[in-house]
Amino acid sequence: MPPGRNPHYAGGVAADSRATQALPYYVVSALRSLILIITGLVITFTPGHTAQFGLVALGILGIVTAVGLGLAALGLATTKTGRGLHLWQALVSLVVGALALALQEAGMILLLWALVFWALLVGVAEIFFGARLAAGDALRRDWMTQGGMTVVLALVVLFQPADSVAVVGFLGAWAIVQGVYMAIASVALRFPTTTKDHSHD
Repeated sequence: MPPGRNPHYAGGVAADSRATQALPYYVVSALRSLILIITGLVITFTPGHTAQFGLVALGILGIVTAVGLGLAALGLATTKTGRGLHLWQALVSLVVGALALALQEAGMILLLWALVFWALLVGVAEIFFGARLAAGDALRRDWMTQGGMTVVLALVVLFQPADSVAVVGFLGAWAIVQGVYMAIASVALRFPTTTKDHSHD
């Protein structure tokens, strides 16, 4: 095989080598799933859904998501559409998470608007990036579904006037449902049944 076509040839294969070492996308979905399911279970089994507890939960979720998703995004190939999406989501999560933790005693108003602001920014971005992918692409379906569920969370929470129990409960329920969906999406990408799914390995 000519040197230029050998993926292990040291003289000119940097791109091929990086491509083989890029993080497969199913790992990103699995990581997001794990973070969300753990968050949802902690919220569900913790009594006393006060506004302060909600801000702490949202803050920790935001910080952990920012670190995990940011590092995972950097591990994706530079040509991956999801890299920009997840770096944006990590940045928004970091800002909102830090704000929620720093002002955890601010009460219901901050919880309501921090959650709505965060959910809309990350959810709409996921829908937008998903819509840009080709019809039938597995990630198009996943991103638009996940983004849609996050936007629904924002809209549902927006109409909860001052009920911290309901708001925190919705956050926990959303986290579990979204986490389970992402776990299924991760398995589907790990064991693809179509050629389109293979392109995201």
